[in-house]
Amino acid sequence: MKKDFSSLLVTTDVTVKDVLAALDKNGKGVVFLVDHDQIMRGLLTDSDMRRALLKGASISDPAELYMNRDFVSGTLPKDKPENITLLNEKICSLPILNPSGRVVDLLRLTDLWRLPVMEPVLKGREMEYVLDCLNTNWISSQGKYVEQFEEKFRTYISTDHALSVSNGTVALHLAMAALGIGRGDEVIIPDLTFIAPASMTVLCGAKPVFVDVDRSTWTIDPENIEVHITPRTKAIIVVHLYGHPCEMDPIMEIARRHGLYVIEDCAEALGAEYKGRKVGAIGDVGTFSFFANKVITTGEGGMLTTSNPELYNTLRLLRDHGMSREKRYWHLVAGFNYRLTNLQAAIGLAQLERIDDFLRYRGEVVSRYSAQLKDVEGIVLPPQKEWAKNIYWLYSILVDKEATGIDRDTLMGHLSVHGIDTRPLFYPLHKQPPFPDEADNSFPNADWLSSCGLSLPTSNNIKLEDVDKVCAVICSATKNKSLFRKYEFGKDS
Repeated sequence: MKKDFSSLLVTTDVTVKDVLAALDKNGKGVVFLVDHDQIMRGLLTDSDMRRALLKGASISDPAELYMNRDFVSGTLPKDKPENITLLNEKICSLPILNPSGRVVDLLRLTDLWRLPVMEPVLKGREMEYVLDCLNTNWISSQGKYVEQFEEKFRTYISTDHALSVSNGTVALHLAMAALGIGRGDEVIIPDLTFIAPASMTVLCGAKPVFVDVDRSTWTIDPENIEVHITPRTKAIIVVHLYGHPCEMDPIMEIARRHGLYVIEDCAEALGAEYKGRKVGAIGDVGTFSFFANKVITTGEGGMLTTSNPELYNTLRLLRDHGMSREKRYWHLVAGFNYRLTNLQAAIGLAQLERIDDFLRYRGEVVSRYSAQLKDVEGIVLPPQKEWAKNIYWLYSILVDKEATGIDRDTLMGHLSVHGIDTRPLFYPLHKQPPFPDEADNSFPNADWLSSCGLSLPTSNNIKLEDVDKVCAVICSATKNKSLFRKYEFGKDS
């Protein structure tokens, strides 16, 4: 059946008023201006119209004065996937023209099937608990859900104490502040990680010292730690990257021998285990994130865990403005306001009640991915050491260009064309602008992993058949490398 685009088309001799009427009628947010031979000459979006009117345009003005003549369009006989590559956050509606320049189709970003890398699942008792907060007016940083969430969390991790905070980044800052890390100190950090541990070290006045990672675990290499220890070293931050635990025994042995604190950054690894112990219960203090893309979420939020009662008391004091628990408005030290709200804790409690289900299903997703990708030439699966329980925060793979003849970014582009969202691995810290002094140092493993790693969709509710779709696209692409020439961003086929 021939498609009807009449509601999208207006002639170039119409007025601004006519364009506004057409936009209101078609509801697509765009109109295409055509001449009397129906050849497209420009387009106008509802945003274009708002800007024009704010700048003084009259509704009786010729629309041609404001139309975008330098528009992007798809063409026939190109394949639909090739035209889809032209869509992005700025170009949300793409006219498809035939060789004569007439509109024959419309591609809209909102109409395409998309598979996100991660999305929260809020199908437990979240609504019940949040409504209870609203009905009882306990919506701020005090309330039963804060206490219950902390208690259930410490029990799950198997520590004596858990302290909720407003996000995972401040959890790191609070941990370092409570341990007395400050000006003149050095903190050892893996080079391949999200920037938060390094940023918080700098904001404490200390110096981050980067250490390369192990290629087989993607986490900090214990053998590289000791050579970076100096008399100024105060702590080691280990990051259980993408859900795989660090090799903790040698790290703890080095730390104890040198009198160093160990902070576990578990933002991506809730539920992961090292030799049967949950991460966050091994070092001096563990930090967690409950951002919307984590295993459980409170929207924004975080937690600290420790079995050291003195450290816990210091953490709690600093989190709550440094205020005495015995004497209200009496501040013993200069502290922070890093508290989690009762509303957020209510969501977190409901989420934590389902964590075993989340991780069990995630195991099915991981098995589905691994079974289909394990024999694909040049695709390296995520790490899984015999002493570790990897919870696969994101199912992340490596694309070995030497083995496949294709690179990571091109594969990501190809997956995007098919509606599959991906993420590259983190950039190494030594390459990032805040740390120019590290730019000339050598971190070969972090550089290599970062350049060829990508994360695939790994939501708690991703459908197994969608996992199959992702694997099918990867498998077909690696078998037919000529496809990649079509989908390289910014290049013509």
